Amino acid sequence: IADGTCDCDGNVDDCAGNCGGDAIVDECGVCNGDGSSCQIIVALGFGAVGDASMEIMMETPVDVGGFQMDITGTELGQASGGLAADAGFTVSTGGTTMLGFSFSGGFIPAGSSGVLTNVNYTATDSEACLDNAVISDTAGGSIDVEVGGCVD
Repeated sequence: IADGTCDCDGNVDDCAGNCGGDAIVDECGVCNGDGSSCQIIVALGFGAVGDASMEIMMETPVDVGGFQMDITGTELGQASGGLAADAGFTVSTGGTTMLGFSFSGGFIPAGSSGVLTNVNYTATDSEACLDNAVISDTAGGSIDVEVGGCVD
């Protein structure tokens, strides 16, 4: 073409504007991106902590199908309530480990924020910390987790 623009001969410009190019938009909406700019992170931390019970808090931008974590410095007792109970999760504890999921396919919906569950505990150290946290999506895939600090 006389003005120097590309005649794509029926091909379309790619997202970078290259005639017949192969650049595509990634799942984050970035042209020719690698998908890393929209990293999904679920945040976990402690809420209110009493002498015998504590709140585990969660904020999630995606549907959550299950979770597992250790709460070091404790011997865990029964867990109940919160977003996990609302989703129909069974939450089990043993030693320092807590595991929650639904036998019937329930999930914690994207955009949820608040108390994940309340758990009774006996202190075995001067501080409790969330460790080895694993959050799963509804297909069982792993979701990145950001864990808050420890509590006394």
